[in-house]
Amino acid sequence: MTTPNIFTYATSELSQDAFICYLVACANKGQATSDLQKCGSAFVRTLFRAGASDGTKCVPVVAPDGRPARHDGPCKVSDVCAPNRQRYNIDVDFQAKVDGKTVAFLIEDKINTREHSNQLERYLNAVSKDEQDLIKPVYFKTGYVFSDERDAVKKNNYSVFEAEDLKNFLDGQVATKKNEIMRQYAEYLGQKIKTGAEAIAKGDLNQQHVQWEFMLKLHETLEDAAGEWKHFIPDKFSGLPGDCWNGLKKAKNIGGSPWTQYWFSNHLFWRISKLTHGMPLRLMIFRSSTGVDYNVVRDEYRSRFNEVLQQEELQAGCDRKRKGNECTVGSIKTAEFQGMTVDEFLDRVKRVHIGFLERHDWKRHNP
Repeated sequence: MTTPNIFTYATSELSQDAFICYLVACANKGQATSDLQKCGSAFVRTLFRAGASDGTKCVPVVAPDGRPARHDGPCKVSDVCAPNRQRYNIDVDFQAKVDGKTVAFLIEDKINTREHSNQLERYLNAVSKDEQDLIKPVYFKTGYVFSDERDAVKKNNYSVFEAEDLKNFLDGQVATKKNEIMRQYAEYLGQKIKTGAEAIAKGDLNQQHVQWEFMLKLHETLEDAAGEWKHFIPDKFSGLPGDCWNGLKKAKNIGGSPWTQYWFSNHLFWRISKLTHGMPLRLMIFRSSTGVDYNVVRDEYRSRFNEVLQQEELQAGCDRKRKGNECTVGSIKTAEFQGMTVDEFLDRVKRVHIGFLERHDWKRHNP
């Protein structure tokens, strides 16, 4: 008979906080059996080394004054203190000795949410008031970590620690085989990682991380295709993270989720939507940018789009004809529905994209 996994039900960030505290508490001598104590100390060392390249002794840390620094040493852990929860509103923090230096560990714990309200900087400033030689800020997330999220974390001098990192750690511990809590959490993480990867492979656009991965692939697939410009919009509210996306600066005026649009003209863009909308991948017109008769443009575009879609033997999604600032030219059903892998599907979409543009009168519709 299979034993139920408690973490199937204990899925909140509070439960995740508790597991982190459990491992840290095990590192305190006298608080656990020998195997668990060794595991707890190894976990603290693993947290300390978060963000360091494999095989290197140079570990990213923060100096007491808040400036980024590096620690070079064997990372021997001792004197691990009991963990705190919600001190300064921080999810988990504690102190330990690493190579004889007092290190303040600061852990911001996430599942599917992300950093907000300047919390990373605020928590680091709060911990900086304590007595310590070094600070190790860790952004611990078991859900998907978005590319721009990583940038924000790195900017605040935190090291990312993900579900894969914790799963690999637990799999390598003797205590995991003997301890039911650790074994179940390792199994829970393994299933979580597997489910997330399967959703990406299948192209399940009902999930935000799949939408993001899909748009990254769409951007990569179409970046050498024809068009006036090629702009992927990762963040419509705060502008763009540097020049990494070669993005559209007027994104604040455009509706919809920030990671779901790929612009290639002053009025044409691809958009992805949840499957429940019936139009997972759509070619769109931004009406106020056309500068020509909107009804004529819409009908012409739809005719061209349907023509090239039939030529590439792709099935169309639902057709929404409502008017507004944005209007659907046409839509394409998902890769799974078409019986293709995501990569095969995007290659076919590229041919649709180019075929549509070859039929496009740029001089007429781009005054």
